[in-house]
Amino acid sequence: MYQITLLDKTSITQINQCLDLLDRSFGKGLDYYRWKHNVNGDYSIEEYTFCIFKDDLCIATTQVIINEMFILKKPYRFGILCDGATHKDYRRLGLFEKLLSHINTFCSQKDVTFVYSTGNAKSRNALLKLGFEDFFSSYKATKRVRYTHTAMKGYNFLLTVFGKLVVKQNNDIREVSIEEYSTFFAAQKNKFDITCEKSQEYLKWRLDETTGTYSVFGSFDKNKKLQAVLVLKKSKNGFYIVDAIYKENMLYLNQLLKYTYSLAMLNKNIIKINSIHNNFKGIKKVFQNNNYKITKSDSSTLLYVLNSDFKIPYNQLENMHYMRIDKNE
Repeated sequence: MYQITLLDKTSITQINQCLDLLDRSFGKGLDYYRWKHNVNGDYSIEEYTFCIFKDDLCIATTQVIINEMFILKKPYRFGILCDGATHKDYRRLGLFEKLLSHINTFCSQKDVTFVYSTGNAKSRNALLKLGFEDFFSSYKATKRVRYTHTAMKGYNFLLTVFGKLVVKQNNDIREVSIEEYSTFFAAQKNKFDITCEKSQEYLKWRLDETTGTYSVFGSFDKNKKLQAVLVLKKSKNGFYIVDAIYKENMLYLNQLLKYTYSLAMLNKNIIKINSIHNNFKGIKKVFQNNNYKITKSDSSTLLYVLNSDFKIPYNQLENMHYMRIDKNE
């Protein structure tokens, strides 16, 4: 009864109906979804958007992004589910499950080893029903910057003034290009048992935010050599650390975390700094030293394995470096 269609990016009608459903479901604006779903074909990424259309409406849609993960240096293609939405008049008809099942079949034909989702509360039951399994929980690092209570106005003002002084003193930190970031990561990735591909083309799409909220900062040694990178996203009232890598000495990542805090103090609208990582073994200590609160994230990773020979021993997860690719932080 309900036919699943791969979004035709040459069809203005299909595009408008799909983006309208996404914007009505989540907000963020049409330009955001045009960019995220690569509607104009500006980026060299592997992304597929599936839709169900009825009566001049897109009544359900889900996106799958395919990338490459390296486990003990062996490459595996994987897909991540994101932007699942169902029109309010067509919910509880099993459309989301139908889309998920279709995507699993589609991915198996694309040499994809596994499909995963972060599984929010609304989608979790459907994912479990289709055979997705809890795999591991992410860890969240949180640092409070300001307090909203009126009695703290004076304290917040002092933070802003102090932030101006601190930022001026960081001569060894500057914004770096995507090319520098990609090259730096490529030189470090062999240190990890598990990581994902971060090509320049992929990073251009990943960080080319329509509202310009991403920044990539680098920390340099006295010889002007890049030693650590931190990717920062700014929202209305918070910072989100998307990625954090250091070469050998954790000191340089520590400098970047302190710099991030000084930027937060400088911006009077920033309330807190968050960071979510799949594992904290490599950088947990530097977050703790900067007084971040470490907790398990609310959502766990749900995995659907398409290749029965695929296994990830849990001890390898202790040495995992990974940046989310769905842009839904």
